[in-house]
Amino acid sequence: MIDRPVRLDQRTTASGASTAGRDILSQPRTTRIEQFLLLISMVLMPLQDYVPAVAGMSIMFFIYSALAAYVIVMCPRTLGKIWYHPVFIAAYAFIVVSALLEYSSPLPKYEDIIRFAQMVGGAMCVAVLCRDRLALNASLYGYIATAVWVSVVLFSTGYEALQGMEAEDFNQASKLRGQAFGDKPVGANINGLAFICAQGAIVAFALSLSDRFKHLRIPLSGVASFCLIGSFLPMSRGAAAVSLVSFAVVLYAYGFRQAKALIIASILGMGIYIVVPDAVWSRMVYSTEAQDGKMESRARLYTTALNRLPEYIVTGVGAGNFWNKWGYENGFATPKGDNYELKGVHNSLLQITINWGVLGLLMFLCIIWCIYRTVPLRCGRDECSLALLGILVSVGLFLLQTHGFYAKQFSFSVGLLVGARQWIWPNGVVSAVEGSRYSSAPIRASS
Repeated sequence: MIDRPVRLDQRTTASGASTAGRDILSQPRTTRIEQFLLLISMVLMPLQDYVPAVAGMSIMFFIYSALAAYVIVMCPRTLGKIWYHPVFIAAYAFIVVSALLEYSSPLPKYEDIIRFAQMVGGAMCVAVLCRDRLALNASLYGYIATAVWVSVVLFSTGYEALQGMEAEDFNQASKLRGQAFGDKPVGANINGLAFICAQGAIVAFALSLSDRFKHLRIPLSGVASFCLIGSFLPMSRGAAAVSLVSFAVVLYAYGFRQAKALIIASILGMGIYIVVPDAVWSRMVYSTEAQDGKMESRARLYTTALNRLPEYIVTGVGAGNFWNKWGYENGFATPKGDNYELKGVHNSLLQITINWGVLGLLMFLCIIWCIYRTVPLRCGRDECSLALLGILVSVGLFLLQTHGFYAKQFSFSVGLLVGARQWIWPNGVVSAVEGSRYSSAPIRASS
């Protein structure tokens, strides 16, 4: 069994406080196999929408099943210490409450709840494997590697086509996007690919700010630029918002007064402006006003949901009822050929409220609050915590852009945070690492 615990070294800081914080037992260092499992799980994640499912199960289902089998067999004691983390306790409560509300609704269907439970299990496995900085580094490199290969695909698929196109408004830009990507395999989930590129750019940018990576600062900045440009090619407004806000949060945590951070950010901004095709910017607008007698899809869904608020705010209509009857009858379906296509509301909080009312929403907000409370203090002290902060901000914003609150992206990110807080920063405060701009300053540990 590889998870036989050993006692922490009782090293002390300049103020005399123990870096061990509580009297806990450390976990063994992660093996190369475990680091590879984390890396490959992230690198293969975009393929879940493109590799054919087997018996209704995606490639990520098999990967997370392998993670679960490894954790159960090789790391049972570590699993026993992580399953009752506050984030997971809040998730269990949400599952129970949503299942009860779904049971009381007409046409109950538990598929979304089961997927969310699987997501929680996946996050638990990631938290068990992310026991030290080596594992966290491997995961962060996985974000960068994933964004790079997705960006290469997007560049080779649509950049040349977009470069030769012009658009004057949102509708024309949307048609151009369909021409560039719609009839190609990547069009299956083009917004999701843009989000993956944005996350990789955020991680590369955070790592480039570290004094410990001076020799890699230029390559990391180049990777961040390449992935950030790739995130704009699908013309996704959500990915653009994720990039802008996440980069701003990373800069704020690191310190706006740091000249190198502002220089790198300026270079990234100029690179985007110069290289991104002009047609992309025509789609970076949002309006609830109808154009050519038709309101854009996202605005129509939001407007319909707000107009129907009194019908679902108390107990919801049930997920099964929404996807099989209520959604069709209340304006959430659009004509597609001879049939109608039903769409979620592109907002997890709003979709959960429609499904299970204000009680379901409050339980989900409890999960978000627990995640927020898990974020360690002083994230700007080292590059790993800074990159992790950017990832968490990005997935928080992504929640507001998708109705799939059970997405695998959430599973991996939350698992990294819980694992890092549990094993790497158990005191809840990021300590300065050797080579950082804080390394010579005394650190006061607090619990």
